[in-house]
Amino acid sequence: MKKYIGKNITVTGQTVNMKLGAILITDNGENIWMDGMDSWPEGYYVNDNNLKTVKVTGTIIEKNDLPVFIPNENDPVLQQGIPEPKGTDLEEASHRYLLKDYTYSIVK
Repeated sequence: MKKYIGKNITVTGQTVNMKLGAILITDNGENIWMDGMDSWPEGYYVNDNNLKTVKVTGTIIEKNDLPVFIPNENDPVLQQGIPEPKGTDLEEASHRYLLKDYTYSIVK
């Protein structure tokens, strides 16, 4: 995906709603987040057993904004986010690709 950053692309994949927003899982298994979309509109995502296939055209961008952390058993504060194992590069783990300025349509 890195070579497509800033470029307009068209991809096909399945719609999934996650806690942090809407995702397109491409035919090759890549997760691409939909920038600014909290969830797919009604009819585009039913449930995990009934995924919709869509074609999306938009500009690829990247962000390092996923809320990742390495749990600390000695910290009394309840940590929020995505726990990662010790030794994880948190900058890399927080990375994601997104589509912005996109249009989409159901394929099947």
